[in-house]
Amino acid sequence: PYSVAYRTKLGRMYQGKSDEILKERYFDSLRGKVNLVFTSPPFALNRKKHYGNEVGDEYISWLSKFGPLLKEMLAPNGSIVIELGNAWESGSPVMSTLPMRALLDFQTKNQLHLCQEFIWFNPAKLPSPAQWVNVDRIRVKDSFTRLWWMSTTARPKADNRRVLRQYSDSMKKLLSLMLLAGAVWG
Repeated sequence: PYSVAYRTKLGRMYQGKSDEILKERYFDSLRGKVNLVFTSPPFALNRKKHYGNEVGDEYISWLSKFGPLLKEMLAPNGSIVIELGNAWESGSPVMSTLPMRALLDFQTKNQLHLCQEFIWFNPAKLPSPAQWVNVDRIRVKDSFTRLWWMSTTARPKADNRRVLRQYSDSMKKLLSLMLLAGAVWG
């Protein structure tokens, strides 16, 4: 039901249905030891695709069922980061709340803490939905998706020192002005 898509010295990438792959005995040695599950499941779309996506409330139920499979892989302080794309109501220029409802259902049914939300800004994203953006021209293209960081604990393994950046010159100037203002008004 699955195959190794490629391998490197750092590991392997498997191709197949993740709910089937995660149940394989081969992965027993990893259960309870994974620090990060980073996943981008099929988005909450309005139409069935060839890969068999779910739509509507079935999507919400389908996504929540992955929680136990992913949680059992996690180390006690491990995290799940999930990308959920935007969705639109079928036949209407109205955004759907389905991705948010799916996230909340996934989080509550699987007793996960929502640690943080990230926005993946992608200005090169194709215009969609095409009818409302390119034809009727009543919406602008969306250029982002959300990434949701969750964990079974409120304090999962994390260290932001590997992603810190130096303050820009303008930020340094602003901080010095704030310190000066604090000294004056202090």
